[in-house]
Amino acid sequence: MEVILIENIEKLGKVGDVVKVKDGYARNYLIPKKKVLLASKENLKVFEEKKSIIEAGENKRKEKAKEILKKIAGSELIIIKNAAENGQLYGSVTSKDIVKELISINKIELLNEQINLKKTLKAIGVYKIEVVVYTDIKVNVLISVAKTKELGLEQIKEFKNPSKIKKTQKKEVEKDKKVRHEGNFDLETKDLIDEIEKKDKIKEVEVKKDKVALKTKETKKKTIKTKTKVKIRRKIEGKTSKKTKKKK
Repeated sequence: MEVILIENIEKLGKVGDVVKVKDGYARNYLIPKKKVLLASKENLKVFEEKKSIIEAGENKRKEKAKEILKKIAGSELIIIKNAAENGQLYGSVTSKDIVKELISINKIELLNEQINLKKTLKAIGVYKIEVVVYTDIKVNVLISVAKTKELGLEQIKEFKNPSKIKKTQKKEVEKDKKVRHEGNFDLETKDLIDEIEKKDKIKEVEVKKDKVALKTKETKKKTIKTKTKVKIRRKIEGKTSKKTKKKK
């Protein structure tokens, strides 16, 4: 089917161009959205008569698109969604969701088809999405899909500075290792001190045992000596008593 473009359409042409498109595309989208006219003699005549008005309207659309571009350039949107532990969303994020967020934040006019979303977003994460504000005017916005606003902000931060985040994480890991090492060292030192104290106590006990044993030995020696002396004395006394009896 041949149609006359009454606005600039990417990959099709500019205002006034007569182009060939698929029947379904024309009937279901281009004609209902008033982007084209059927390429008949009557419509060509009407277009020529109103060409200046149509072109003026198109110029206004382009200026308006530039204003929208200024407002949404560099936008970072957070869309909060429920998700499973593995990050899979309970549902999905569509063009409609993105347009809703852009309109609510920037107070602009935008259509779902202006969001160049090849497929719906079905997982937690940060996505760079193209917005076609006009035929040849496009801009990327960041969409952070997260469970909470805080997590959404953290995801954007990590997405924009991956190397910085990795360095920070590396420092934290090294710090953690250092703390663990120092902790282990402290534990080892403490264990060593405990071991020394145990050995000292064991030595003290052994010394005490040795002293006791020595005293016991000395006591035994004294006892033996005393017994020996007593025996000798008794023998002497026995001999003396015998001699005394003989004399009598």
